[in-house]
Amino acid sequence: MAIRLSGLVSGMDTEAIVKELMSAQSLKKQKVEKAKTKLEWKQTAWSDLNTKLVKLYNEQVSKMQLSTAYKTKKTSVSDPTKASVSAGTNAINGNYTLEINHVATTQYLTGGKLDAKSVSEKLVDIDSSLLNKEIQITSGDKTTIFAVTADTKISDFVSALKNAGLNASFDLAQQRFFISSKKSGIENAFSITSSALSEAELNGRDSVRVAVGYSKMTKANKAIVDSALGTLRNAAEGTDKYEKALSDLAKVSYDTTVSNAKTAATSYVKAELYSENYDRFYSEALNSESDAEAAAKKAAADTEAFVNQEVANNDEVKVRIDAEAYSGKTADEILALDSLGREKYFGTNTDSISGFDGTKDLTEDSVKADIKDVVAAYANLQNRNDTLADSALMGLGLTDIQMDANGVAKVVGSAPSDFAIVEASDSEIVLNGAKLTSSESTVSANGLSIELTGVTQPGEKISFSVSNDVDAVYNSIKTALKEYNTLMEEMNKLYNAESSKGYEPLTSEEKDAMTDSDVELWEKKIKDSLLRNDETLGSLMQSMRSAMMSTVQYEGKTYALSSFGIMTSTNYQEGGLLHIYGDTEDATYADRDDKLKKALEEDPDAVIATLSGVFANLRHDMADKMGSKQNMSSALTFYNDIQMKNDMTSYKDEIEDWEDRLADMEDSYYKKFTAMETALAKLQSQQSSLGSLFGN
Repeated sequence: MAIRLSGLVSGMDTEAIVKELMSAQSLKKQKVEKAKTKLEWKQTAWSDLNTKLVKLYNEQVSKMQLSTAYKTKKTSVSDPTKASVSAGTNAINGNYTLEINHVATTQYLTGGKLDAKSVSEKLVDIDSSLLNKEIQITSGDKTTIFAVTADTKISDFVSALKNAGLNASFDLAQQRFFISSKKSGIENAFSITSSALSEAELNGRDSVRVAVGYSKMTKANKAIVDSALGTLRNAAEGTDKYEKALSDLAKVSYDTTVSNAKTAATSYVKAELYSENYDRFYSEALNSESDAEAAAKKAAADTEAFVNQEVANNDEVKVRIDAEAYSGKTADEILALDSLGREKYFGTNTDSISGFDGTKDLTEDSVKADIKDVVAAYANLQNRNDTLADSALMGLGLTDIQMDANGVAKVVGSAPSDFAIVEASDSEIVLNGAKLTSSESTVSANGLSIELTGVTQPGEKISFSVSNDVDAVYNSIKTALKEYNTLMEEMNKLYNAESSKGYEPLTSEEKDAMTDSDVELWEKKIKDSLLRNDETLGSLMQSMRSAMMSTVQYEGKTYALSSFGIMTSTNYQEGGLLHIYGDTEDATYADRDDKLKKALEEDPDAVIATLSGVFANLRHDMADKMGSKQNMSSALTFYNDIQMKNDMTSYKDEIEDWEDRLADMEDSYYKKFTAMETALAKLQSQQSSLGSLFGN
């Protein structure tokens, strides 16, 4: 920037002069800025209009081009307290008879009352005979096997029922289990059966659990092991189910060992850090504490905080912890952990880990190999069950439920006196003499959807009719035409707007000189005229009008909207808006004959062919307008939005260029004035010198 001497010698107001000079030069930049502003407003105007056009295209035009839009049905039922009927477009018009023999039910069990204090109570505390019993839950094609151990809780049983795909809860207030299918119908019925595990079975399970490290597993992993044992009990060796169960056991065993190893390694490193640093903190504490016990407590707290920080933040410590992990190590290497860390994990200074011989790297495959023989021995056990005199579920207020030959769940043996069951059933109706069934309370047939809410008495028949819903179709057509007219009216207004010649966007200085209301009116004048005589808009309007005036051939005859009393007004200023003659809501043409409604009643096929054809033409033309401006517009866009964005970028670049040029120009003016001031200063100095020589 040039040094600016503002009239120090000449006395001229240099800044005011430069400002006036720059004001004249800035007019070109302002012209570009105003053009940019108008383009921004035009983008907004087109974007708003485009949203409405796309809405019309998607919601009305695309729907009304389909013949199904004109085939709405209505029904009338003689006894709506027992059934309601809805008819699809393909339902056959006519009269029907209906008998309702059954309404589908959901299987529902309500258990007998217990004496439980919480859902965390153990099942064996409610009934000790439940110990070592197995419960099999089957819902659809899914079977879940649940074993009761000494630690099994009420909440565990509820979770097992839910995992099997049922609704289940234990209500503490009522002291009962509530169990039901999630859907109605026989196909969704479920069974719950119990069995006692033999001593051989229990010993076999214990062997597998020891082999996989069950006692040190999380609750979730223990559940996986128990489920795998149930699967192995019923799966032949080598089958997919057997192999999956074996893999599940190997994975949770490996994951548990690695997880516990990392915990042990962390404990080991923490203990090592603690022992290394406690003395240092203790000596520091003694300097500020006279009481040795207090100093020891402070040292312990400081050491603990230090260790936790080191473990959390120190990369070297993290590496040491990771290095102690079991993954990829042999059992001998694992056992080489410091005794303190090993004892923290195992509880004793043991020199062996059950299931590993110290010769293999620890991986899922090595675990699988180590437990394979134990699993095979268990899977091939004989005499797995002890005979039960009655259902083991009696202690839970439940009983064994099995499927009969028809797939209906039935009580097997005795049940608690206050136990209740609602059996699953299918809906069964007789429609026009034909017996139909459904697993739901709704029966669908040939375009009819029959919602059942009651049963008929023997010999009783419900009647219902299906017919075309003329009023619904008529109103649908009215809605579509109203949406079309509303948008066409707006486009007419935009295209035929008054000229705003002489109005340009205001500069900041111009706005400051006007009131807010005057600024708003000024800008509105410009915005209202942005799409005046717009070529894209005019072409779109003409195309849409032409489509709505098009003709359709049906059974050798030519039809148009006018064939059914859908006409344009005699008032040309409306710009092609459509009216339905005889429409009671149309003040101008309500007194005319309603040809559309009459045609819908007497010749609906001709109406369908004509209107669907005309709207198909409109949809085609609108789609063509959205796709005709390649590389200039985006998808679902009726105007050149991409071209406008490019023009906007050009305006921004041009404004930036002008700002640089004006800055340079301003510097140039100041340089010139500075040079003038410098020259005048020198001249003044010379005059003073000469004057002194002549004695002035």
